[in-house]
Amino acid sequence: MPASREQIADTFERHVNRFGYAKATVEDTAAELGISKKTIYEHFSSKRDLYLYIVERMARTWRGEMRSAIKDLPTSGERAEALMGIVFAGARQHIAETTESEWQQEYEIVGEALMKAIGEVMDEVIESGIATGEFAVGNAAVAKRLFGAIALEYTLIVREDPRTDADAAVARAMRRFLG
Repeated sequence: MPASREQIADTFERHVNRFGYAKATVEDTAAELGISKKTIYEHFSSKRDLYLYIVERMARTWRGEMRSAIKDLPTSGERAEALMGIVFAGARQHIAETTESEWQQEYEIVGEALMKAIGEVMDEVIESGIATGEFAVGNAAVAKRLFGAIALEYTLIVREDPRTDADAAVARAMRRFLG
């Protein structure tokens, strides 16, 4: 019986977790599943596409966890600040778990998928804050993009020097920006 899309993704994810993205191969995934590389490429156009699928799967889970973690906070400002804390903690964990070269190879793929997940939750928080009059920003899309840019840039700073400890200050500044 041919391997399913999920079986392929699960197997490749185990390889990435064990060897890192750069050393995980489509060939090894196919061999473990007893299928050809062609079968994998019927489901995924490339190794990058396969990894993006895995990261997007993780991002969906993470999005649910973020929503759950902030849902009971009383204000949109507190939810925005807490969300940034969650993002920064997740970034620090990923940085700690990967070598610099692995992190650089994964950055584009992981960043794209996670920023989409974070962006959806941030949209909800910003729109809620605007609707209740708590936030003064007039353009939720601009605010979300600025939040994303700041989060990504701060993550790069932490990657360069993990001892950087301004997570709470950056989250508070982002909250004040909203207004």
